[in-house]
Parts: sequence; C-alpha cells; structure tokens
Amino acid sequence: MPVRTEQSADYRTVMGNFPTGVVVVSGLADGTPVGLTVQSFMSLSLDPPMILLSVDRKSTSWPLIAATGKFAVNVMAADQQAVALTFAKSGTDKFAEMRWAPGTETGVPLIEGSHTWIEAQVADTFDGGDHVIITADVLSMQLAQDERSEPLVFFRSSFRQLGTPDL
Repeated sequence: MPVRTEQSADYRTVMGNFPTGVVVVSGLADGTPVGLTVQSFMSLSLDPPMILLSVDRKSTSWPLIAATGKFAVNVMAADQQAVALTFAKSGTDKFAEMRWAPGTETGVPLIEGSHTWIEAQVADTFDGGDHVIITADVLSMQLAQDERSEPLVFFRSSFRQLGTPDL
C-alpha cells in the first residue's frame, strides 16, 4: 500500500530527529574517481567485519561503483561540510578539486581529511523500496591521523558537530 504524501512528510520529519553520521562512498569507474554522499551507513557484523549502507535507486554514481564491487567509506570530519555537499550533487566532477589518495587494498579514493576510512567489497544487495541495501566485507580501515578529529553529524536537516564532552 503506498504511503500518503502527509505520511511521507511526517516520516521524513520523524526520521530527521535521529542523528546520523555523514559519509562519502567513493570508488573507481574505468580508473576515474566517482562518489556520493550517504547518511544510511552502519556497522553490520564484528566477526567477520561487515558494513551496511543504503543508496537511493536514483543515484547515478552508485551503479558505477557497484560494477567494480569495491569502494571506500570516507567518514566525514566535522569540518568537511563542503565535501559532503559536493558529493551530494549529481552531474558534476566531484573530484575536480578534491585531494585524495588510493586505498591500500583496493586503490579506491580515500578523501583527504576524513575522520575515518573503510575499504570494502560488496557482499550482497537487497531491495529496500526506493533504496538499494548493500552489505559489504571490510577489507581495511584507518583512523584519522588527528586523534582530536570529530565526525560530521546530520540532524534535523542540518549538519552538526559534536560539542558536548563525554558523559
């Protein structure tokens, strides 16, 4: 049964009250770097290490990445709002002025300044309504060099930074 428009708006508002991290998923398509901003990302399994992400079916970048099966999750640092916005746009060369280095396991782009990086390989995909759900095996991971780095957070339709000390 389809969701009514007012239900969809209510759902978006309710889910917007759940803070999420912000990641850029990056890969290579015929040697050319491609990427997209994703909010739906999480740890799936500790043993073996696996992750899960959800990508809008309308994405033009994800099919290019999926064709290789290998990608990186670049967890955005608090000061990378502009990077997250750049990768949220379609139809542009998102890597035109982006500094990155090839991943050690896959060679996919690891965006400079990110809070954390994870290189992964697609394990499976599932139907998720207007999204594709992807599970992936973690191949390698790395924390930021700066231990004071904080992640970028999205909450109530705005980017936020963590600002409260540990409780």
